[in-house]
Amino acid sequence: MNIITKSDKTNRRIAAVGMYDGVHAGHKFLIDYLRLEASNRSLVPSVITFTSHPLSLVRPLETPGLLTPLEDRLRLLGESGVEDIILLTFNDKLRYMSAAEFLGKLHRSYAIDTLVLGFNNRFGHDRPDAFEDYRRIGAEVGVEVIAAPEYRGAGAPVSSSVIRNYLLSGAPEKASEALGHPYGLRGKVIHGQRMGRSFGFPTANLSVSDDCSLIPKPGAYAAFVVTPDGMRRPSMVNIGFRPTVSEDGTSGRLSIEAHIFDYIGYLYDEEIVVEFVEFLRDEKRFPSTDKLRAQLEDDASKARKILTKA
Repeated sequence: MNIITKSDKTNRRIAAVGMYDGVHAGHKFLIDYLRLEASNRSLVPSVITFTSHPLSLVRPLETPGLLTPLEDRLRLLGESGVEDIILLTFNDKLRYMSAAEFLGKLHRSYAIDTLVLGFNNRFGHDRPDAFEDYRRIGAEVGVEVIAAPEYRGAGAPVSSSVIRNYLLSGAPEKASEALGHPYGLRGKVIHGQRMGRSFGFPTANLSVSDDCSLIPKPGAYAAFVVTPDGMRRPSMVNIGFRPTVSEDGTSGRLSIEAHIFDYIGYLYDEEIVVEFVEFLRDEKRFPSTDKLRAQLEDDASKARKILTKA
């Protein structure tokens, strides 16, 4: 996998453009088609993507939480079989390019001879509506534009927006099906208030590595935690404000706490990944810590049963 950040014409390429957030099943289907066409045309299979979500410039308040930090997105694209990744910074110059200007830049600066247009994909400040418009524009600047078939596999219809909605509504199992892998949050373990330890449920408190990452719906989850040794360990995770143990019913800061079953080890300042499997319940304030402890015991029992089947 080659990551290209400036003009490069060492290979003649076929490419598809997109954010590729999550590198989900639909993206992988598109890349498989891209690789097939690359083989048929003796071109290098490539993708064009962006360092940040375009909405962060166009409409910052509408920028969604991301399913994959940039580092993970690039890794997953490489694992999908892409040989060259053209990484662009979405700035005002790029924002105001017409479709013809953008295609011309791709051809001149990156030796892209063929562009695969994904299903429902549009680009350019003028945003042509019809595929035939893109094909005509491409022909004028020396780029053949071809259409990819629609993905109709497991979890269809699939899009990054659909997956975000699954996670925000407490359906991580649907998100996993659409992604083709569990949704994970990566971060470092930081010191907390150690309240869980007093209940018999010590937790690893996660500080998410990328502030742009999407945080799933608050509540309790069955999950796996990938520890620094690479092991996926059965766990239960709570996302929320710890209303029972906070004086005013809220800590004021969202916390992500993972209790790893039957684990003894030192994790502070280590990086872990939390992979969400199934939503257990909404966060709530309990009348006493004894009631909270009883609920945690019930959560742990349910999570263990779920994870033995996962």
